Amino acid sequence: MASPISTQQKALFFMATYAIGQSCIWVIVRLLSDHYAPEFLVFCRNFFGLVAVLPLLRRRGLSLFHTTRPWMHGARGLVACVGVYSLFYALSAAPIASVVAITYAAPIFTGIVAVLFMGEKLTLHRVVAIAIGFVGMLLVVQPSLANGSVFGIAAAFLGAVMTAGAFITVKMLSRTEDAGTMVAMQFLILVPVSFVLALDHWQWPSVAEFGLMALMGLGFTLAQAAMARAFALAEAVVVLPMDFLRLVVATVAGLLLFGEMPEPTVWVGAMLILGGAIIAASVRQQGLLVNKT
Repeated sequence: MASPISTQQKALFFMATYAIGQSCIWVIVRLLSDHYAPEFLVFCRNFFGLVAVLPLLRRRGLSLFHTTRPWMHGARGLVACVGVYSLFYALSAAPIASVVAITYAAPIFTGIVAVLFMGEKLTLHRVVAIAIGFVGMLLVVQPSLANGSVFGIAAAFLGAVMTAGAFITVKMLSRTEDAGTMVAMQFLILVPVSFVLALDHWQWPSVAEFGLMALMGLGFTLAQAAMARAFALAEAVVVLPMDFLRLVVATVAGLLLFGEMPEPTVWVGAMLILGGAIIAASVRQQGLLVNKT
């Protein structure tokens, strides 16, 4: 008789699902970026992401969009918009493995924002996490900068910072807002904004490319749902190491599809950044436990 699957194992499964799914989505973005502008791809991602949440609208009706904090949703939409445009541009202008490695820095940037603007303490552990992450980032960006991918790397960093901003706004909204409302409001804001920005870059895709765009948008929403489920089942320090699968998948895809072999320093740097993120996550978890006692 097979032993029951533990909660921690379920969390790791969902995190692995997110990591592999998210990497595949970014590979699709990279493939499509040879023929389509980032503005158009972002709209497709948002449109099909909205399609994925339509079952929620059918079940709950217009109450899904009820909120007492519209301006906070607007702020979240703004940082999410800047973040996704930055990352889509980065994927078209820099090696995919380097972009993925830089995104690991988002939790570290979240800790910095929390200290500067949310009154959280600058502890020794947090300083160590930031220092380790910073060294890792230097190792990751050095080969790409040497090869002339300056703007792509800068866009990846901006995307990571905006992701940190999105983490903060989600945390603030989660105190009063329903999870379904947060997802629906994000797409309600992003779809019209990205549509306007895509108009000057509009191209009708082929049937095959249309399918890839649909997979990109629907897959993004499902991957985010898997990540949320993973963090709901286990602490961040437990599931974050599984996120390294994103770099593995991205590296294999980059080598097979784009002929990109990352330098060894990218792998070392990515491990340092992820290590810093895990330390930062453990500090936040300890803070939450202290606040609850």
